[in-house]
Amino acid sequence: MNESKFKDLYIRNNLINDLPEAITFLNNLEHISGNLDEIDETVLDKIIEYLVFNNQNSINNFIILMRYYRVMQNDRLYIHLTKYTGIIDVFENILKRLKSKVNQEIYQKITLGINLPVLGTSPYELPNYTEDLMKRLSSFLDEETKKKVLTGNNHGLSEDSQLSEKIEYENSNSLNEYLSSRHKRKVLELTKHYQESRIWFEQVITEEVIAHVKSNQEILSAKLENNCLYITKIPYDTLAYLTSLDKTTKRYHGCHCPFAREAILKNKTQVDQLFCYCSAGFAKFPFEVILGQKLPIKVLESIIGGSEICRFEINLENIEYKK
Repeated sequence: MNESKFKDLYIRNNLINDLPEAITFLNNLEHISGNLDEIDETVLDKIIEYLVFNNQNSINNFIILMRYYRVMQNDRLYIHLTKYTGIIDVFENILKRLKSKVNQEIYQKITLGINLPVLGTSPYELPNYTEDLMKRLSSFLDEETKKKVLTGNNHGLSEDSQLSEKIEYENSNSLNEYLSSRHKRKVLELTKHYQESRIWFEQVITEEVIAHVKSNQEILSAKLENNCLYITKIPYDTLAYLTSLDKTTKRYHGCHCPFAREAILKNKTQVDQLFCYCSAGFAKFPFEVILGQKLPIKVLESIIGGSEICRFEINLENIEYKK
């Protein structure tokens, strides 16, 4: 373990009081796994399995690991950790929405004996939880109610995270102008990450990735046509997606959802494509903040549904926006 670089990170970010605990945690892991700088994803999975078994799978411990591999510029293991952390609070927020949409009796029937994934649950097991949840919902709810339950801000994003974009919209002459400007700014953001060799969320940025995003305004922004916004989700691993030689692998690298992705390669688990309305809720949230209104959204295509892309439509016919 490179203790010196890790310590510098904590000093630079005024986290020095947290350093002793973090160093102790990493040293304990090294006693189990060997040098943390020499492990691969398989060993990291074993470490996380150990943390879960010993009730050490806290958000704080995951943050320590992510900080370490980020400062060590080990993109491979840093990205692997994000496959675990993407599940935080999602199922819990879906169940909160369920409780607000149905009566107490139905809620209790749906959730009776339900087993929720904990932080550190293997990505390979997550689709089993999703399959169970969707079967429970389908036993008591019609399709439209299921969509309403799933289509929310399930990752718990704050409105403050979108305020800069709201200001950009307010300073634009029209929604069309804003969407074009947003897309250009996102391309510049990716370009900066590429030039500085920095990870953008959970993926490595290359010239090919930038070109792919630049070619379609629907990616990381949206297109406005006939009072509808059209959004196409950026692939989870864009470079691997672009270089995939078969449709199944392409779909796997395109899917962002940690609760469904592994099901694409695993024939035993079937995830109901309606679960993609959870992703729809994520896609519409920024625009709800920007426009200051709740928005309807429709899944046009989804990877879990068999497509190679996830694409959504937000109908603005009854929504006030700048023409």
